[in-house]
Amino acid sequence: MYTYVVIDDENIIRKGIIKKISDIPGSEYKCVGEASNGRNGLEVIENSNPDFIITDMKMSKMDGVEFLENLRESGLNQPVIVISSFKDFEYMHKAIESRVIGYVLKPFTTEEIAQQLVKVKKEIEKKRKRQYDEKRMIRIDQEKKTKSIQQSILGIHESFSEWEEDMLNKFRYMLLLTVNSKNQNMYDTLYSICEKMTGSIKYMVINNSLSKYQSFILFYTEEDKSSYLNLKARTTAEEIEQYFAEEKIFIVVSRITQDYRELNSLKKENDRILRKLYIGEFSQIMIPSGEKLLFDYIYSPESMADRVRRMKYNTLDCARIMDSFFSNIDIRKYSLGDIRKTCGYIVRSINEYAVSEGVETDDIMRFFDTRYIFEDDIQKMKKEISGYVCLIMTSISGKEKQRSVYDEIKEYIDKNYDRRITLQLLADDLCLNPSVIRNTMKEKRMNFHEYLTGTRMMHAKRMLLETNLSIEVISKEIGYINPKYFFKVFKKETGVTPQEYRKRKDD
Repeated sequence: MYTYVVIDDENIIRKGIIKKISDIPGSEYKCVGEASNGRNGLEVIENSNPDFIITDMKMSKMDGVEFLENLRESGLNQPVIVISSFKDFEYMHKAIESRVIGYVLKPFTTEEIAQQLVKVKKEIEKKRKRQYDEKRMIRIDQEKKTKSIQQSILGIHESFSEWEEDMLNKFRYMLLLTVNSKNQNMYDTLYSICEKMTGSIKYMVINNSLSKYQSFILFYTEEDKSSYLNLKARTTAEEIEQYFAEEKIFIVVSRITQDYRELNSLKKENDRILRKLYIGEFSQIMIPSGEKLLFDYIYSPESMADRVRRMKYNTLDCARIMDSFFSNIDIRKYSLGDIRKTCGYIVRSINEYAVSEGVETDDIMRFFDTRYIFEDDIQKMKKEISGYVCLIMTSISGKEKQRSVYDEIKEYIDKNYDRRITLQLLADDLCLNPSVIRNTMKEKRMNFHEYLTGTRMMHAKRMLLETNLSIEVISKEIGYINPKYFFKVFKKETGVTPQEYRKRKDD
């Protein structure tokens, strides 16, 4: 879109020009101001800053010639199209001397004004490219100067050069603004807003090279102006939020520090504050309260451990288990911090299991704080985290040798002998039919209860010889709630009582 201002002392002609331009097929032009003479025209231009100007040459108070001279003296260099009649040749000559981009003679058609607009458009695009190139060079230079500070904020910087140390030691007070937005022009916009808002407070606009949706503004002062620093940071944050009023944007204003070595801590603290958000929220400016942030598990650790265990025993059921995991998360009730803590438990458990099986893992929780704050629902998170968990479990399954059903039964009993286990519970957890378990054990010339009892007795013998635990405690440790029943089973299996068996360690 290209904006323009129309200056002509006849209202009907101004309206006619605007109408003819709007009638151009695929018109990309918008009128942002009108004036009846050159003097008023200068005011309108300064207020609206249009891309180009259309002006008559013969007007009262300030004619076109004087207007063009004042325009250049004011440093305004927008392309100009002049309108004049054929008899006003002297005006046209002066316009050409003022390097006007184009002109049309009254009366003119839509096609004639369209031809001049083509030239104007080319001139505007050349100007925009030049400005873009200039901004790009400034940006490259700025990024070079802030490279070390960027790395320090991200926690990947080892040391500063001598001149950087000298510069940072002059920073009496510092404050970090974390800006989270998906807008692609964020860097340039933050730079422009800071130029307008910060006053005597100094600043650096810094990109987060590890997250394309996060940028930083480091505010600092070399004088004792901590209150003013805080005020300017907050008013700048409000200006940024207002500028992006139609987009999701989350801004965190950090506490003030006097030690540049704390920059990474400020960044981490700001990211943690983002966890207070709920999925689906629009925009916020967030300020640390000084209170310790506490988040809760959505499910109990026992419930999550059970999910992990079931995925280990049946990789094919992984997707269903993770689907159930996310389906029961109410995003209206739980913050991102709660969801992060809960997902973190699952991912950490799966990663630990993968490492023990020699499978490579990834730290997918690393960018959780900034990755999902722009979402309106939990679907993206569900897809990515569930996908990762199922991928890891599939990798583990593919690396393992094909195990028999008997091996799975033995492993399950060996790990859970101290719990209440029945044939049906075992079958449910291994997703098998009880008859399959019975037949499998029968092929090995034993049954489920025999193997369970044998495993429990083995551990009971070890504890009787290696510990001073009472018979009652040992009974519970190996899965028997009733010590008398344990006594009976032990004697039947070994031919002696637990007390008699324990005496062997003294022999």
